[in-house]
Amino acid sequence: MAGLASEMLAGLRSHEDIFRYWKSLRQRGRLPSRADLDPAAIKRRLPTISLIDVLEPHPDNLANSFRQRLAGTDLFAAYGGEITGKTLDGIYTPPEAEYWAEALTFVVEQRKPNVGLHSMAWRGAMGLSLFWLRLPLASDGVNVDMILGHDALIGKIDMMHSGVRAAS
Repeated sequence: MAGLASEMLAGLRSHEDIFRYWKSLRQRGRLPSRADLDPAAIKRRLPTISLIDVLEPHPDNLANSFRQRLAGTDLFAAYGGEITGKTLDGIYTPPEAEYWAEALTFVVEQRKPNVGLHSMAWRGAMGLSLFWLRLPLASDGVNVDMILGHDALIGKIDMMHSGVRAAS
């Protein structure tokens, strides 16, 4: 149990780093955009960073309203394969796609961060969970068109890679 608690605490600290960075990019109440992001500023966190395209201005909890634009390589290992370029329904089973569509729709509609813990048991990784953070990004500073994600991997998984893969 102590190991799990220390993993959660480390995940919380990494979420705080990403949240502080995102918050520092806000200008006069406007949301930051993808163009504001500097990968060098969050270099240590890149293996578990993701960018998610918002394909519809009003996603209505629909899994095909979101596409994984970029996923760090630790996420490649956690998911057991490449997820960049795929919509939620191309990554997850229907119940998990619905879970993520609801979580991401909240970020879009409320223009606020969202956080949670999600088991990876759906893909057979019984001892692995994602302690996740999703932050809104807006090209115009107002309408969310992308979501910055950070995942702390809690539990057991073999992490062989580091870095980031981008969808073409």
